[in-house]
Amino acid sequence: MKYDKIEGLDKNISKLIMGNDNQTYFDEAAKLWDHWMEVGGNAFDTAHIYGGGSMEKLLGEWHRKRNNLKDLVIVAKGAHTPNCDPKSISSQLTESLDRLQTETADIYIMHRDNTDIPVDEFIDVLNEEKSKGRINIFGGSNWTLERFKEANSWADSHNKNKLSILNNNLSLSKMINPLWDGCISSNDDDILDYLQENQVAHLSWSSQGRGYFLSDEITQKIEDKITSDESSWRKPGEHSSGPLSCYDSEDNRERKKRVFELASKISVDSQNIAGAWPIHLKFPSFALIGPRTIDELVSSLKNLDVELSDDQVNWLNLKEE
Repeated sequence: MKYDKIEGLDKNISKLIMGNDNQTYFDEAAKLWDHWMEVGGNAFDTAHIYGGGSMEKLLGEWHRKRNNLKDLVIVAKGAHTPNCDPKSISSQLTESLDRLQTETADIYIMHRDNTDIPVDEFIDVLNEEKSKGRINIFGGSNWTLERFKEANSWADSHNKNKLSILNNNLSLSKMINPLWDGCISSNDDDILDYLQENQVAHLSWSSQGRGYFLSDEITQKIEDKITSDESSWRKPGEHSSGPLSCYDSEDNRERKKRVFELASKISVDSQNIAGAWPIHLKFPSFALIGPRTIDELVSSLKNLDVELSDDQVNWLNLKEE
């Protein structure tokens, strides 16, 4: 396992973070999480909204039975649209900590932004929760660079703790259409430059482009299944969250071509090249993974075995010919 640090947190954090949004039964989840710990993983990402709270409860039950809370880094998220407001941050955090059976979230992330609310109101409530010991460090998911900078500028000028983490989509495939309303991609020159210049930590969701870097045949099958699964609730004409609907473009097809070229050259799977790319960026960069089985986890762990040079990182992202 590879680790990194985030300023303000006194724990090493595994570069891959276990997503906790797809487990239903304790026994299956426990087998997966036990293996995760055995290979050196220690970070778990969850959210108030996942499974109506059932995912947080599973994680809380598991660490209580394993007596290993001190070894974990828990990323808790709350304040998802439409309840993205300071009051909901506090009330949902109370529920999340109870479900997770812990007094403190190592990392707290606002799941969405609400631009109708001034940034100072968010900064104030997050600082209040930190002062109570209920969160250690905090950040925002699906926040634009402008709002992120505005929030931290206000925090600096008022001697408050700042947002220290951005938690957007960051994959080698640049998001063309948002997976869901309000989703933001960090594969943007201005955001990447800001993260590097300021050494701001980034937690990447859908870091492998939802299967975009698999073979064309498999990518199409994933696209078709997601489109079918979402057809009952998507509006007519609304695109799905499939890899082609969200990521397919001329530039991304070139990125995919380069991934396959490099994968062939160094004898690794294309998906592992794509999975390695975000964690090779020059700031504290972590990638969320969402394995459902131990076999899927083993596949994701191979991302850590891929070594990319700075030139290869830039070349893959079309920054070099």
